[in-house]
Amino acid sequence: MRVTDHIPQEKMSGLQKRAIVIAITLVVLDGYDVSLTSFAAPYIEKGFGVSKAELGLVMSGALIGMLVGSIIVAPLADRIGRRKMGVIATTTIAAGMFIGPFATPETGTWPLVLSRIVTGVGVGCLVAVVGVILAEYTGKRVYALVMAVYAAAINIGGLLGSMIVGPMLDTRGWQFGWWIGFVLSAVAAVATYALLPESLAWLSEGRRPDALERLNALLAKMRRPALAALPEPESAGARAKGSLRTVFTGRTGAYTLLMIVGYIAYMLSFYFMTNWAPSSVASANDNPALAPQLVTAFSIGGILGNVLFGYLGGRINVRVLAPVFLLLATVTLSLFGIVGSQMPTAWWTLFAASFFVCSGTAAFYAIVPTLYPTLARSTGFGVVIGVGRFGGIAAPVIGGAAFDAGWGMGAAFTVFSLPMLVAGVSIIALHLAQRRSDTAEPHHPEPALSGTSA
Repeated sequence: MRVTDHIPQEKMSGLQKRAIVIAITLVVLDGYDVSLTSFAAPYIEKGFGVSKAELGLVMSGALIGMLVGSIIVAPLADRIGRRKMGVIATTTIAAGMFIGPFATPETGTWPLVLSRIVTGVGVGCLVAVVGVILAEYTGKRVYALVMAVYAAAINIGGLLGSMIVGPMLDTRGWQFGWWIGFVLSAVAAVATYALLPESLAWLSEGRRPDALERLNALLAKMRRPALAALPEPESAGARAKGSLRTVFTGRTGAYTLLMIVGYIAYMLSFYFMTNWAPSSVASANDNPALAPQLVTAFSIGGILGNVLFGYLGGRINVRVLAPVFLLLATVTLSLFGIVGSQMPTAWWTLFAASFFVCSGTAAFYAIVPTLYPTLARSTGFGVVIGVGRFGGIAAPVIGGAAFDAGWGMGAAFTVFSLPMLVAGVSIIALHLAQRRSDTAEPHHPEPALSGTSA
């Protein structure tokens, strides 16, 4: 029996609740970090006098960093532990934020690009680590809801940034947003070190000589009996083959490829919306102050959409529910572009688009960790989320080039809404493949900590 098998059947302990609260708080910080360029972009564009394509490079910097962090750095968590990687990730974010304010018209935007890349490395690591911590500490009965709140936390960070920090940029300058991010990230690094517990599943695999002692200490805080010995390793196959080979071989490898294709497509649409929707409306109205208002719109829409998705996900299979939301996301994002930049119509149509678009994040975050054994989970989650960032990296740059080429909002947002259909199809294909697998092997064990609706 796995050490985490008791979690779904028992009442959540204070330690588990603390782990969930800290993890989601860290994602709120991620949301601020990721959305910062969305509401700062008009001020940067005006201050540096750059084209939209050049501004797109600044926007893509964080996604490049996330790609590196998710694929190259985050898998180290399977070796050194989730908690230690969390401390490294938050410290990296703080370092990236510290670099940004030193960019000037004389230096050009390269310090900003570097700042966003370094910050993105930290965010990429933290996304993978926090996702796994939540998957391991959360009971199956609330798993879909917690993962939906986890995804909504990104929007909460963007909402707080756009409402509190965004209006200050007009008088304090775009640099103020970076200094706020630096302070928050430094505090988060200390809090992660002091308060975030280590993964129970990782400790149970016996990676350290003191693993049993540390595991029993956590179990005691959860008011559960101590173990006389470490349980039989769940991930013998992953240990023998290596986590990366496990992720890309056999049936699991096919699942990985499906999720990579789907997440690349989803990220293409998602990051086109988050980066260019506020900037497009602000530019069309020649009013940079509108950008934070549009970030507020898609943040509120994303929060409410994720809450509904999480509620329904506890009752409907997430692999069935997600394609429906993604289809509606395609329609509403296209509608936002077609309706145009007039306020307040643009605010409400972006709100509606975000309501459905952001559910895709909750869907992938709920589904992907359940596909892998413990010693390959951070690697698998990091690979899928990281490679998916290629779509996010391309979206701001290609979008900027499209606008520079004279595309209107209607054409641009309609074209960039279509990849979400591909994401929906990939999830349907995964669902059908797993149903065939369950039919062929009725006694095949479920992946550890898979949600009942995922």
